[in-house]
Amino acid sequence: MSLSERLQSYMRHAARERYEAIPVKPFTVFLHAFDPLIYFNYAIPDGSVTGDVREPLRRLRAEFQERKRVPRFEYVAELAPNLEAALLANGFRLEAEARVMVCTRESFTPTPMPEGLSFSVLTSESSREEIRVYCETARRGFSQDESYEASEEEVSKTLGELKEGRSVLGRVEGVPAVVGTFTAPHGGIAELGGVATLERFRKRGLGSAVTSRVAREAFEGSVDVLFLSTVTEEAGRIYERVGFRFLTRMLFLVDAAHPEGATAPVSG
Repeated sequence: MSLSERLQSYMRHAARERYEAIPVKPFTVFLHAFDPLIYFNYAIPDGSVTGDVREPLRRLRAEFQERKRVPRFEYVAELAPNLEAALLANGFRLEAEARVMVCTRESFTPTPMPEGLSFSVLTSESSREEIRVYCETARRGFSQDESYEASEEEVSKTLGELKEGRSVLGRVEGVPAVVGTFTAPHGGIAELGGVATLERFRKRGLGSAVTSRVAREAFEGSVDVLFLSTVTEEAGRIYERVGFRFLTRMLFLVDAAHPEGATAPVSG
């Protein structure tokens, strides 16, 4: 099994752990239990997809629409090379093309800590208040104009996800500023994600610093390969400083017929 195949297998496993999995052959739909945010609900092909997909896509759209979700795909491009054209021909649009980057214990390059920055490493034993601050900082880092307060349900869900993974909350002079996380490892692989910096703290090296700390936590545990996906060259350069290297591409496609899908911004 190639590393790209291992990563796609990991993505399916991780999605099954976090979301409800609904088979719609030759796809599997993954839906968040309560959050309709477009990036928390998506489908992954079960393998290389060939032939007419119109009927499977009709059933897939019905599953998303029944839960008031936007039909969407995330997958490693090289493992389903014919799928993009089929989706485009059936009313989807390319939302983003991301670079998948990997870091190993050998390539990991720790970065210096910016002045005034301190980290809290969050686990399933962390306080609910600390988890709440993490959740709200993460959401505001990605959606700066959104007024958001984490629900008790989200706090509980996040605590559950930290049984094996870890999240890092960074503060500048005591003020929450940056977050990052890695998911529960499976087969020696984990995903680095959720790296977000509040707008007022950007351009200070906090993204590299939190990525470095998350990677350190991962490699001190059972992780051999840490991966991420990024759609911007600027972010890619940040991750390269920590030892990440390009491996393959991921595609994100969304249903253009859906009102949200027609205007959804690029993810990542």
